[in-house]
Amino acid sequence: MSNKSLLIVASLAYDGIETSEHKIERTLGGAGSFICLSVKYFNCNPSIISVVGYDFLNEDLEILKSCGVDISGIEIIKDDKTFYWSCIYKNNFKDRITTKTELNVMANFNPVITEKNSTPDILLLGNLHPEIQLNAIKQIKKKPELIILDTMNYWIENFWNTLKEVINKSDLISINDEESEMITGEKDLEKAAKALHKMGPKFVIIKKAADGAELFNFDKRFKSIAFKVDKVVDPTGAGDCFIGGIAGYLTQSKNISFDTIKSAIAYGTSIASYNVENMGTKNLLNLSINDIKTRINKLN
Repeated sequence: MSNKSLLIVASLAYDGIETSEHKIERTLGGAGSFICLSVKYFNCNPSIISVVGYDFLNEDLEILKSCGVDISGIEIIKDDKTFYWSCIYKNNFKDRITTKTELNVMANFNPVITEKNSTPDILLLGNLHPEIQLNAIKQIKKKPELIILDTMNYWIENFWNTLKEVINKSDLISINDEESEMITGEKDLEKAAKALHKMGPKFVIIKKAADGAELFNFDKRFKSIAFKVDKVVDPTGAGDCFIGGIAGYLTQSKNISFDTIKSAIAYGTSIASYNVENMGTKNLLNLSINDIKTRINKLN
């Protein structure tokens, strides 16, 4: 196996989550937390660049560290609080009301990538402000084998010009079907993927919620099914687990290709399926690689 270096640029946060059955306050969240907990199964010695406030608990830093992640790139701001986000999910989990967004330390976050982290084999840009993503890319000294981009409708709607530049510099973009239509104007996924290819990425993953995801690589197309869980408890972070599992798997791949990304998607799908079965990051804390492989086998 060939271990590639992985650099994660993503948010760390505290979340407040309310569903029809559960309610939790200030649980560990942010894309970076879910990604770190998803890559720990791949022995890839990843590093994370992020920022937290004075209220970020040492025990949560230890959780990230226990994932084998180099946390020296986490900046701690002593006079501000950690990014906080809260929401209420409707019964079908498709509708979500954001009740609070407190950017706090994220409002002025400028990622600083040190010399030792400036030549990663894989760069994973978590769901962040496109200006932060672009800033990170510009500090990379050697073109990575793969730049993975995650984004969302808010950035598409409000920061399109910058996001377009980030997309152009990315090799793999992972978005859902609504977001792909927002960007391309195409409902048909194949047409949307072709439009996205023209913008830069050679690999396009379009997520379809309970209907799985599709991978496109110009003339190649692969449909992946979702793992049907008995009960969704909290879908927060599922997309981050999905992309984290993909990145983690690819650090173990000698070559990054359509076929290796197909395999990676199965790992991302499995990890995400466990994540939605409990609140916050709870299910990810004690998951084993054998658990993940068990569900992968059921996908095949």
